[in-house]
Formats: sequence, C-alpha cells, structure tokens
Amino acid sequence: MDLNTLLHGNFAKLGEAISDWETMTKKLETVERDARDNLKAKAEKARWAGVNATVSREFVAKTADEFADAHTQAQSITNILRDTREELITYRTHLQEAIERGRKKNLTVADDGCGMFHVQINIHPDRAAKGTTVPEHDELDVELLRDEVQKILSKAAESDSSAARVLKSLVDSVKTGFADSDYRDRDEAVAAEKKAEQDTKDAKEAARLYTRLDGLNDEEMKRLAELTEKGKNSPVFASELVKNLSYRGRDGQEALLLLSQNLQGGGRDGRVSDTEVRLRNALSANLATATRPDAPLGPSGGRPSDWVEQLLKTAREGNGLPAQHPGALNGGATGLGALTKLMGAGDAVHDGSLLSAVGDEIRDYETHTKRPYPGMDNWTGTQEDPMSGLMQAMSRNPNAAESYFDPNKNDNLDYFLKKRDWPGGDVENKMPQELIDTSARHYFGDALEAAATGHKPGIDTPKIPARHDPTQAAIFSDVVKAYGKNIVGDPQGGMPAGLRGAMGGMFSDYIGDIHQLLGQERNEPTDFSGLTVKKEDLIPAIRAMAEDGNAFGKMHDAETSYVSQELGKYDIQAFVDADAIGADKLQAFVGQSNMTLGQMDAVRADVIYQMGEDKKSINNWNKMMQYHMIGGPVTGIPLAGDTIQRLVDVGTAEYLDNLNSKVDKETRQNLAGHFSAGHQQVDKMLEQMVRSKLPKSQWYLMDEDPGQFETHLQKDGLTEYNNGLTIGVGFMGEVAG
Repeated sequence: MDLNTLLHGNFAKLGEAISDWETMTKKLETVERDARDNLKAKAEKARWAGVNATVSREFVAKTADEFADAHTQAQSITNILRDTREELITYRTHLQEAIERGRKKNLTVADDGCGMFHVQINIHPDRAAKGTTVPEHDELDVELLRDEVQKILSKAAESDSSAARVLKSLVDSVKTGFADSDYRDRDEAVAAEKKAEQDTKDAKEAARLYTRLDGLNDEEMKRLAELTEKGKNSPVFASELVKNLSYRGRDGQEALLLLSQNLQGGGRDGRVSDTEVRLRNALSANLATATRPDAPLGPSGGRPSDWVEQLLKTAREGNGLPAQHPGALNGGATGLGALTKLMGAGDAVHDGSLLSAVGDEIRDYETHTKRPYPGMDNWTGTQEDPMSGLMQAMSRNPNAAESYFDPNKNDNLDYFLKKRDWPGGDVENKMPQELIDTSARHYFGDALEAAATGHKPGIDTPKIPARHDPTQAAIFSDVVKAYGKNIVGDPQGGMPAGLRGAMGGMFSDYIGDIHQLLGQERNEPTDFSGLTVKKEDLIPAIRAMAEDGNAFGKMHDAETSYVSQELGKYDIQAFVDADAIGADKLQAFVGQSNMTLGQMDAVRADVIYQMGEDKKSINNWNKMMQYHMIGGPVTGIPLAGDTIQRLVDVGTAEYLDNLNSKVDKETRQNLAGHFSAGHQQVDKMLEQMVRSKLPKSQWYLMDEDPGQFETHLQKDGLTEYNNGLTIGVGFMGEVAG
C-alpha cells in the first residue's frame, strides 16, 4: 500500500460494502433460524415412512445445514472486512500523526509512486519568509520519520493483502456450498492461514519419516507420533499427509494400506510397541479428517472423492506385485481388511460417506466373489472379517450407522441380519468370551446399538424414558423381529453370542417402549418411539439376549429405574387412598409394572431351566446379572432426586434377595408358585415410597383391606405379575423335557 492511498484513500465504499454484508448476514441468520427451528425440526419429528421419507428428511437436513454454513461464511466475511477497515483507519491516523510530528521539525513525506516515498525538508531555510524561524532537525530525525512511516505502511499493506488473501481462501476452501469456518476478525483468519502453512510443512515432514518407517530410531518414531497426533484434527495436515505418503516404494493409497498392515502386525520386530499403537490410531484419525466433508479429499455432491474411490479400488484389487516384493499388497479380504482395521483403530470418527462407501465396496466384493473368505470358516474368520473394523468405526458415528442401516432407504440391515454368510459364524457361539468380544458380529452389534439408540454403544441410557426418531425405531423393530418368533424353542442358537450385549443396551434404551409393550395390550404405537412390535417377537428376542446375564441385568436395571421414576410422579395420597387424584392411573401403572417384570422373570426362569443341573453355568449367569445390577442404577442412568434413587436401590436389593437359583420342569410348569422376585420388588418400592413421604402415623393405611395399597396395588399387582409369568412362558414355546 503506497503513501497516498493510505493517507487520502476513500474508505467509504469499503464501509458501504460492510453495511451490505451486515444486512445480508442478518437476513441469513433469520433464514438459518427458520430452517433449523421450523423446517429441520419438523422433519426430524415427523413420522414419515418409506424411501421418499428418508430422502426428504436428508434433503431438509442438508438444506438447513447449508443455510447455517452460508450464515457462518457471511458473518466471517463481514468480520474480516470490518476489522480490516478499522485497522486501516487506525494506520491512517498513525500516519497523519507521524507526518505532523515531522512537520514540527520542518520535515515532510512525499509519495514517489509505485509504493515508494521519501522524506524531505518542508521549507528550506534559505527560502523561508523574512523574520521566520524554521524548526531545526538533523539526519537522525529524517531516518526516524522515514522508518516510522515505512513501518506504518508495511502494517497497512499486510492488513490489506492478508485480508484479500484470507477472503479468497475462505471462499475457495469448499468446492460447492459454503465454508463453515468461523472467524471473528482478520487476525483470527490470518492465524488460521499461518497454521495451515505450518500444518502443510509438518505433514510433509511426517510423510518423509513414514517413508523410512522400517529404519527409524526411537527418537524419530516419537517425532512421527507427535506430528501425526498434533495434526489429526487438521484437514490441511491430514490431506497433505495421506496424499504424500510413500512406503516401500509405493505411494498414496498403496502406501496407506501397507502402513496399516505394518502397524497392525507389529512393525519392525513383530511386536506392537506403544509408539506403533499411537501411530496406528493417529493414522486412522488422519484418514478420518482428510476425508470429511470440509477437507480437500472429502466427498463432493454426496459422492466420495476420486482419491477415496482409488483407495477402495486399491484395497479390493491390491497392486499385483509378486509376493516377494516388499511393497506387495494383496486385495480381497486382505486389502479390505487392512483398510477397515485402520478405520476401526483408536477413537477416530469417520464421515458417513466414507463408512457407507467402504461398506458398499465390501458387500459388493463378497456378493460377487465365489469364495470371498477362503480359510476363514473357523474362529479366525470372526477376527479377520473385514466388516469387523468397519463396524467398529460405524459404532463411533451413530448418525452414519443410522443412515447405513435405515430399512426405509436400503436393505443393508436385512443383509447383515439374515443373508450374510459371516466368516466363522458356525463356531462363533462356541468360542471363549474374550474372542466373542473381539468378533465381527460383536462390533456389528455395537454399530446396531449406535444406529438404533442415537448414541455410542456401551454407555448407560442417557435418559429414561428415551425417545427415538422413526428410523432408529424401525432399525430396533427389525432387529427384534429378526430374533423374535423365529427362534422360539431355540434360544441359544437363534441369536449370535456377539450380539447379546448390544441387544441388552438397546432394550435398556427402549425400556419405556418395552414397558408399554409388555405391560399393556397396545392398540396404538408406543408413546416414546412409536413401536408396534408384538409380544410374540419381543419376548423371544429378550429370551435370546438373556443368555448373557449382564445384558439381562442391564435391561432389568433400566426397568427398575423407569418404574421408580414414574412412581415418583404420583401424589403420595394416591398410594393409600383409592379416591385420591391419580389413584386409578397409579393402579394401572403398578399392574403394568408387575406384568412387565413377570414376563422378564419368565425369561430368567427359562434361562436357568435350559441350563438344567449345570450349577456352575447358573451361578456364572446370576453373577453376571448381579454384577451389572449392584450399583448400576446408582452411577448410570440419571434420575431426579434422592427419593427416586432410593426406590431404585431398594427395588434392586429386594429383587436380588429373592432370586431363584434352580428351575426344574415342575417349577417351570408352575412359575407362579415358585417365582415372585419381580412382584416383591415392586411391593418394596411402593412401601418405600409411602414410608418416605407419609408420616409414621399414617403407615397403617398400607394394611387396610380393602384399601388402595393392600388391595389394588399389592394384591392386584400380584395377579398381574402371575399373568406376566404365564404370558412369558407361553411365548417361549412348549415346556421342554
């Protein structure tokens, strides 16, 4: 920027531009809010069904997100322009002040054009008016003024040029649509630009180190780990790294897959070091970041980038090099497995477009290959299945999992549940638990749990009762039906062992719906998730899941918490006075609770019955269930208040005190005469409620007969509990033996 431009330039037009952008930003803010609160919110709540419904919902969500990005980009442009104008005005003021200080020493600054200027005498002493005293100065004054003006002009030029540069970068950062980069001012945008430059430099250094991975010393390995971890969330670093990878004479996608195999298999000495684990996890995160929508290698128009397409092709086909070549890469199960193991490593969240593309590629491969997984029909197949790593990665992105398994949009769920020939599936249920927990089907269960619940698997239900959108509910319903009435009489073989834990998580998350389905004869969809699943599907599916005592305990925990929470909503007089407000509804709810727990106890009885005289198995099952139940409700599901928490504690303790450890043929034929744990649990919770809310002088009301507590809550509740036992047994087939 030259002297005259800064000193005399008209910034009014820049001010007008800022005003225009401010107006545009406010309008876009309004549009964004309307799109989010009206269009998108209504679409998410709507109970649409069918393929068109899914497409419409995704279109609405994408449109709303585009408006949000448009508002963000407009706000960033406004902020940068405003900040730059304010900086230039400030620099003009500084320049004027510097020139004025020079004038007082008889110095002035002259513009030479082309960004040049010089300092000169303002009035030569020989030409000064007679009697006029001209201020004196020396050469140092000339140098100081020149340096000060130069410094001001340099800062102004940097402000102006960097603003132009970051504005162009902001607009060009996405191929289509709008950038979501949010900058408060020019300095922040420039800082981001400088970071991108450093990230590029770091990525190239990391790529050079990866080239020599087999020969790196410990310090170099540590440096590589630090670089890749530092840049794992930077789209610039990640994309530059994966594009510039070179390893064992192979570049790009081939190098990435070869590195995955190396880091997975133990690298230099056959044993995986802590640093190699760090590198593998960071490389997974680098791939995830490089291929997300806001990254250079991310999807465009809903389709994977050319780079990703080539990655999939390379993984499937390999590179055709002879086996003795150090850069040889086999395709098929090996290449696809190398890719998915990398994706499953660590805790990186991969974008849905990549997850879906990889899933489609693997499915296409195994569908159109005569023997896709040779030599993997034993336990090894359950561990080396390429779907294993993909499902691990899928479980960390619930939205992507929901979309991938959406039965209204595709047949992926049906394929995985019913049609897929799982490698090692014939021996899966016979494997030790430690292998089951690392099997492909186990990770498939995790992905299903994420898809059906909307949160990552293995965590306690965030809220009871939880609500689920129509797609999540459809996924859950289809899973239940897949392991429902078709497995009557075959509870152990019907559901793969690897799925049971995840099913326990799903049943826990849907406990409000399950309570209504088991406790009532529903004519309409459930209140929370709109389920229409029938008992003849639900009870056998629960039975199949209950082979895992921990999974059963998780579901039972959730039911206990749900009952406790709902009991806390009634006025205390409704517990002892049949005419009190809400007393009739309390009667109905207590009956439903007993009915539900009765059916759950029927399931538990059948599990123990099937174990027969195997006391060790029975004890192990009970320990697994109790391990989850003792303390589970205290630290897991969020509850409202100490009273409700106390109900959970009391109910859980009472249930565990009354567990039966043996169920023979006679017991199973007459469960009502031998089983009462669930009913006693409800009774204890009711009693605790009264004792905690009413004065001791009114406790006698619990024993009035006829009376609300004794007659309608306890005795009628026992009837419903016994009915639940009978219904539960009825939906689990004929009494065996």
